[in-house]
Amino acid sequence: MKIVSTNVFVGPNVWASFPVIRHVVDLGVLEAWPSARIGDAWIDALVEALPGLAEHGCSYREPGGLIRRLREDEGTWLAHVAEHVALEIQGVAGSEVTFGRTRGTGIEGQYNLVYEYRQRDVGLDAGRLAIRLLMHLLPDHLKAQVDYEFDPEFDFPAELKA
Repeated sequence: MKIVSTNVFVGPNVWASFPVIRHVVDLGVLEAWPSARIGDAWIDALVEALPGLAEHGCSYREPGGLIRRLREDEGTWLAHVAEHVALEIQGVAGSEVTFGRTRGTGIEGQYNLVYEYRQRDVGLDAGRLAIRLLMHLLPDHLKAQVDYEFDPEFDFPAELKA
């Protein structure tokens, strides 16, 4: 998954009546790998890294809804997961935000990943860190298939603290 482009909206916009960040992301080969197909070990590692994700309601609008969505049927696509992770990272940083939307752009494998922010730099860093975490947690067999530069020294707790 790579960020193709980024927009920072500072006021009312086509996505919301408040500030949001929009990344156009390209899933590449991961378009064929929704969360349930990636597997329970990946989902468990994600929730271990960010336990607050267990409280996200997602489309079910109740705590645990996101985790349910990750596991049920085929799951959901990584761009949608990145939306929730970016919101949770901002929450951990002390910036409570809840709005996010992820929709296809019309180009296969590309998505508009949109999420609320309170402070521009925190929001931008949260989106980038969300993608790094999701990619870092991928099983080795998937890492071998993606066009992505992995950082072998990636330390999520240290990055989150920073």
